[in-house]
Amino acid sequence: MWLKNHDCKSSNSDKKGQGLKEQCKKKLKLEFPSQGWKQLLTARKEMLDAFDSAREKARSHKVEVYHGKVAEAEFRNWLSIFLPNRYGVTSGYIVSQGLKSTVKTPHFDVIIYDQLESPVLWIEDNPDSSSQGRSLAIPAEYVRGVLEIKSKFSPSNVDDAITHLNELLPLMGGSDSANERYKLYLPTTFHCGLVFFDLKRDSQFSEKALSNFISGIKLRGFFGAVILRGEGHSSPLTGRISLLQSETPIESTIGPSKQSLLEMGIIMNQSVQMTDRLHIGSMLMWTEFGFSEFGFDFIAMMQGKYESGRASSFYGMGSSDRE
Repeated sequence: MWLKNHDCKSSNSDKKGQGLKEQCKKKLKLEFPSQGWKQLLTARKEMLDAFDSAREKARSHKVEVYHGKVAEAEFRNWLSIFLPNRYGVTSGYIVSQGLKSTVKTPHFDVIIYDQLESPVLWIEDNPDSSSQGRSLAIPAEYVRGVLEIKSKFSPSNVDDAITHLNELLPLMGGSDSANERYKLYLPTTFHCGLVFFDLKRDSQFSEKALSNFISGIKLRGFFGAVILRGEGHSSPLTGRISLLQSETPIESTIGPSKQSLLEMGIIMNQSVQMTDRLHIGSMLMWTEFGFSEFGFDFIAMMQGKYESGRASSFYGMGSSDRE
């Protein structure tokens, strides 16, 4: 028996038809694992495969930076496909009419901006790059997010990336009113963070790498980081790093006799005391849905809809042990 026009109507009392009819009457509810959660992970695998291929080619280069450029391009390409059409993705420059012409404009790996509203001030083409690799200059008020991409999770790479993001601080020193004609600052919904492709075993007890994230607290909308892969993981786990606030000190869980940064569970560094009742630390968690979770959280952040501790979406939510 066929279901006419997919309207869940049964033309007779056939048991199969009745079963489908009863199924159509059931109300949907959020599911975990959700439909298609494994398929959403294919983008992560494709990025890592391209990165690994580039890293092999880079071994023959005198200076091995090629795979880092591939990592940036692959992540920009994924975002340009994944994000709603309103958001453009580019590498390039953020320009403010509140800064003098003598102030140098830093270059950022990934800029997400409102391409429906934003003009493009100028374009820098690289003849050796695809259109995804060209650099655009975007007015500050149209920028929704900035990501710094690093090949490897390490203390120096964390420090370098956050230091680079600090160059945005002059654009975070105030906020423009909705009716301001000449806008000067990044929007209040702006967010920034770091992306690492690998966490290797040689950094698995590096508490300093996790501690260095605390310096990002002064950045507007700093969400921490995402790590696409941990060495030795048999499942497609993605790590999420976020900042923690506590009224009391947070003890470190990292060390050879404690936890490795590659382990499952909640991993925390020793907190830093900011005031009498404010301690700031960093937390790392690995999950199979971490990649999808990051993507939908980032959209919610840029839209001003993100709620800490609450899933932004159930698309991509799943785990192998619950399948």
